Amino acid sequence: MKKRVGVKEVQKTQLSEEPGFEQQVMEYLRIHKDFFVHHSDLLSEFTIPHLSGMATSLIERQLALLREQNRELKRQLSDLIENARLNSDLSEKVHKLALKVLTAVTPQAMLEALFSSLHVDFEVDNVVLWLFVDAKSPPPPFPSHPKIALVPRDAPKLEAFTRVLKSAQPICGRLTVEQRRHLFGELVEQTASCVLIPLGEGQRRGMLVMGSQESDRFRADLGTMFLNYLGAIIERALHHHWVY
Repeated sequence: MKKRVGVKEVQKTQLSEEPGFEQQVMEYLRIHKDFFVHHSDLLSEFTIPHLSGMATSLIERQLALLREQNRELKRQLSDLIENARLNSDLSEKVHKLALKVLTAVTPQAMLEALFSSLHVDFEVDNVVLWLFVDAKSPPPPFPSHPKIALVPRDAPKLEAFTRVLKSAQPICGRLTVEQRRHLFGELVEQTASCVLIPLGEGQRRGMLVMGSQESDRFRADLGTMFLNYLGAIIERALHHHWVY
């Protein structure tokens, strides 16, 4: 015996199969957001499949979604607060470095303040400062330091840095093995990630390179605002103590 289908069931089926019907319902509910306030009795009739296979009421499902959204918002807020704290700490460290370097009385004191701050305050493993000089006209005397190298502008090893020295911004990430070997020598294997800060605009006056043993310490996606500040501070200090 065939099951008899009521008129209401037929109408319901026809409506649900009508093109755009679901979209019309969605648009109606978006416009009439208080629909279920006036028809709260309908909520008890709705069931939405749960991931576990169990049925749950619409209100329970909405509460679950709101809780998930709340957790995500809290996570985003926590990330923003943490980033703000890190930026504040970094800003304070750059400020302290600037005061130490720019108020140093002698070139030697300036260099000691610079490298000490980078190692202690910024926890940088390896630091190298290359200063470019014209081989035909030697620069004025400058204090020697194991972390400083006076490099002639026509030195063959500078060819490995042609592209990065043309960059308008500091370079973060992994330098090539050849570049790291030129910079750090025997410490090349202990320098997994680097920051290269070109000094001077137009014709470069040199570059500061900081290296870390951690491969993700200096990532390619890091911001360069504070690195630009650091480069400007170092260049000003060098110009004050050594016209090159």
